[in-house]
Amino acid sequence: MAARKGRKPKKNKQYYFTQEHENAIVEYANTRDIRKRTELYIKYIEPAFSEMVDKVVFTYKFTSLPNIESLREECKVWLTTILDKYDPAKGSKAFSYFSVITKNWFIHKVKKTTARSRRETDLEDIKSTSDEIASIELFHEDDITPGSDAPEHIESLADLEQVVYTS
Repeated sequence: MAARKGRKPKKNKQYYFTQEHENAIVEYANTRDIRKRTELYIKYIEPAFSEMVDKVVFTYKFTSLPNIESLREECKVWLTTILDKYDPAKGSKAFSYFSVITKNWFIHKVKKTTARSRRETDLEDIKSTSDEIASIELFHEDDITPGSDAPEHIESLADLEQVVYTS
């Protein structure tokens, strides 16, 4: 029987976080030998962390953050610093543990960036607001006389206040 047209054979998926990476993280957590840790980190852990950070950034759409490239690198450094805190005895998989930490780290950065943008005002906004305020003409009671630029029905400051408060 001939294969159907249009179907392509399935490709083997290339996983970036496999059991081999899981074992390397467990071994890293259980050893204190600096050379062994360095070897494990360079060969297995760093590439997996790098790919995981990229996947989290694109999956949760953190790409809109300013200077996202430097934030990615900062997150990888953060993951490296907390690598010792992973405890395989607690029953969680390393991938789950570190992907949740990565997602939460970026959520924290989004909240921090949002709070900063609300708190800070752009210099151009301040300038345009001050220009608007400067362009407003205020009427003084002495300026309000019949035949002046004030509307005809405003005869005094009291009339002006009444118009302002009723509108």
